[in-house]
Amino acid sequence: MTAPAPVGLYSISVRGLDVPDLLSWAARHRIAFVHLRGGRRGCDLAARDASTLARWREASAHTVPVTGVTADTDLADLADLLSADPAVRRQAREEVSRLADAARAVGAGWLRLLARRPVHPRDFAADGSGPLGDLAVPLLIELHDPKWLAERPHTTLVRLLHQQPHLQLLADSTQLAQALAEPGDGRAAERLKQLGPWIKVLHLSDPGPGLADPGHRVVADHVARRITHGQRIEVAVEWTGADRTPAAALARYREHSAWWNAARPGTGS
Repeated sequence: MTAPAPVGLYSISVRGLDVPDLLSWAARHRIAFVHLRGGRRGCDLAARDASTLARWREASAHTVPVTGVTADTDLADLADLLSADPAVRRQAREEVSRLADAARAVGAGWLRLLARRPVHPRDFAADGSGPLGDLAVPLLIELHDPKWLAERPHTTLVRLLHQQPHLQLLADSTQLAQALAEPGDGRAAERLKQLGPWIKVLHLSDPGPGLADPGHRVVADHVARRITHGQRIEVAVEWTGADRTPAAALARYREHSAWWNAARPGTGS
C-alpha cells in the first residue's frame, strides 16, 4: 500500500475565517495546502497592499502553502486578452496581471479563470497570439459549461491550449461529470482524455450530494492515471454545500480525501 497522497482544500469550502486563521486551521487538521479564492467575492487579493500580502505569505510559510488562487474573472475577459485590438488586449491583461502579481506575492503558483461559455475562433487574435506568456503565474481555466466537451468547443479549446503554452486547466469533477452526462455524440469521455496533458489541478467538487455520481469517478480515475504516469496534478476538495462551518468543511475534506486515496492504484483495501 502506498502512502496517502496530499490533498488540499479550496478556501470556498469554509466560511468565517480570515486568511491567516484559515491557514492555521488547515495546518492543525493536516490539510496539505490551500487554494485561495482571490477575487472580489473572496479575499480580494488585488486590493490588498504589499504589507498584507507579505504577512499572509509569512503566515503560509509557518502553516500550509497557498499553491493557487482563483479569480472571479470569466473567460469572456480572456477573450479580450486574445482580442485583435491591442488596446483591448492591454486593458484586459492589466486587470488579470494585477491579480496574478498578488497571487505570486502570497506564494501561489497559478491563477484560475472561469469559463462559463465556450470560446469561438473569433475570440483569437488574427495570428493566434495573446499576451499570456509573461504574467507572474500561469493561467488555468475551469470549464463551467457542459458544451465544452462537444466537438466544436473542444476543438477550439485544444487550439487555444496549443497556442498558449502558459495556459492550463483546472478540472472540476462536478462540472465535468455534467459534461460527460450531456447528450451528444458519445465522445465526451474521449475528449476529456485528450485534455489530460493540460490538467494542472483537480477539484473534488461537492455541492451537497457527495461524489456518488459516476461522472466523478470517471474524472478522478483519469486524473489518477495521469498522476501514476508522472504528471504533476494538485488535488483539492471543494465543498459548496449549505453548511460551510469549519466542522462541516473538515468532515467533507476527510471524507473526500479518503475517497480519492481509496481509488488510487496501490492504495486502499
